Amino acid sequence: MTDNRKQILSWAEQGLIQGDVEEALAVTHSRPTEHDWFGFISQFLMWAGGAAIAVGMTFFFAFNWDVMGRFAKFGLLEAIMLVAAFIYSRLEHQRTSSTVSLLGMALLTGALLALTGQTYQTGADPWQLFAVWAALITPWAAIGRSSTLWILWIGLVNLSMMLYLNTFREMFGFLFREEEWLWIFLVVNTAFLVFFEVLACFGSLHKSAVDKVNSLVLSVALANRQAAQVSAIISGVTVTWLAIIAIFDGHDSIWGLPIYVVWMAAVFYLYRYIVLDLVLLSGCVLSGILVVTFSMGWMFEDALDEGAFLLISMAIIGLSAAGGIWLKKLARQQKQPVYVQKEQTSEEA
Repeated sequence: MTDNRKQILSWAEQGLIQGDVEEALAVTHSRPTEHDWFGFISQFLMWAGGAAIAVGMTFFFAFNWDVMGRFAKFGLLEAIMLVAAFIYSRLEHQRTSSTVSLLGMALLTGALLALTGQTYQTGADPWQLFAVWAALITPWAAIGRSSTLWILWIGLVNLSMMLYLNTFREMFGFLFREEEWLWIFLVVNTAFLVFFEVLACFGSLHKSAVDKVNSLVLSVALANRQAAQVSAIISGVTVTWLAIIAIFDGHDSIWGLPIYVVWMAAVFYLYRYIVLDLVLLSGCVLSGILVVTFSMGWMFEDALDEGAFLLISMAIIGLSAAGGIWLKKLARQQKQPVYVQKEQTSEEA
């Protein structure tokens, strides 16, 4: 229904529909029905309820910490986790309800680890909590085949790396500076990007090709690319940061700009010609504007007067306008009907 609505609106923008657009939407049943609204509201309430229960348990223990014994705390939390596991076992695999159950179990796992650390005062560093949390929910993320769980996993891994950096900054400061840690973040998240794109690629295979692929790989394939997009955004922020550092400190960060150009070129080619992704292409445009702006700031560093600021402002406006026009053109091409594209191709030939 949503695809039909987008298609009809796209035809209307191109002037292919001469009559009333509202009538065309009504005839093709492209407007949301009561059943569609009910499904949307039920899924929203399901996600909100699962997250509220998991977060509410954490605040419940924090508020009643002094009046509850340790056995009551562990017993109550583990009982709720068992209930979530039982609900998941009774639901159909890879449905929204089962994913919500897994997400609740993943969040409650973090609460259980925090409860263990506070009760027995293990002396563990915060980064260890998040690292163990990510390790424990890895099988659930793989079984659930849900980008929501994988996004939580990505956040936990990056947060544990960041906390590890803050904890051992003084110990390893003579070996690793900020730039070296950024390289680690770039390599790790780029590896995540490749991994999740492969899983999404297997998830989008046609049924005729399923038999040719290992069933073990298909069992963890993803139905969408949201986890890959999050990994790409984190990697893009990191490589842009490295490029900006290289602009102002080129002697010590000589590889920042070359790696930035190579990484951006690879991402641009992948998400422009292999898999069209306007979200990540928008990120590439924003990153390019930032790098150009900081480069101009470095060029006019010794003469930052009104004229220099005016020139930089005009460059930002011009690049933003050009990038917006280009992205809008790509969006129109993405919505364009297939037969219209074939007609244009034959005319060009």
